[in-house]
Amino acid sequence: MSDHSPSGSRPLIPGQINAWLGAVIFSGLAFLVIAYVYVANRPQGGADTERRVAQKALRADAESKAQALLTTPARNPDGTVRIPIQDAMALIAADNKVLGKIAPPVVAGAAPAVAFVKADDEVMKRGAAVYARTCIACHQPTGKGLPPVFPSIAETPIVVGNPELPIKFITNGLMGPITVGGMTFNSMMPPVAGVTDQDISDVLTYVRQSFGNKGNPVSVEQVKAVRAANAARTAPWTTAELGLK
Repeated sequence: MSDHSPSGSRPLIPGQINAWLGAVIFSGLAFLVIAYVYVANRPQGGADTERRVAQKALRADAESKAQALLTTPARNPDGTVRIPIQDAMALIAADNKVLGKIAPPVVAGAAPAVAFVKADDEVMKRGAAVYARTCIACHQPTGKGLPPVFPSIAETPIVVGNPELPIKFITNGLMGPITVGGMTFNSMMPPVAGVTDQDISDVLTYVRQSFGNKGNPVSVEQVKAVRAANAARTAPWTTAELGLK
């Protein structure tokens, strides 16, 4: 008898099946790798491209400005001349005290700096006495006030600023919302009765040099001038008309 099968296809042997399966799996893996590489390196979308272009332009602009600071003299907005950083470093290296010898520039229109003047002890004593009988109930012995009704006068810019404002507060009173230390107050300060120009001068000087404040004394002449300029006024001042917020 013959071992050969009749004419027709012969059955596959296990080795051929394994070879074919390996080829199919290899082809599939190769396809996945190629697809991954394509997705990872394909051109980005329009928005991402614009972002990259903007970032590149910003870096170029920053580098250009930095290079100008290092190498190019220029004029500042206040009119002073800016020398290159490299030259400045050379000046400091030659004289490490050079910065202390350079006077700060005077800005056009800016008020000149005023040296601090300490008040006389007698003025402070008189001012403390006026404060105790006219101000202490609302603003307290510490000057911290009674939030949210009465504001603090401790370390408060309006207290050490233009003395015309607190003089007006005392002579005519103040009403309207005002923000002090980040808190808004909307109670009324009545005019202080029974105080002379000397009393106002003394108490404002005391307040401007107490509670952490550092303002110059207020003279009797300043009080007289403000009182005379507003002699016809009878109504309290409002924060709006005084430009206060």
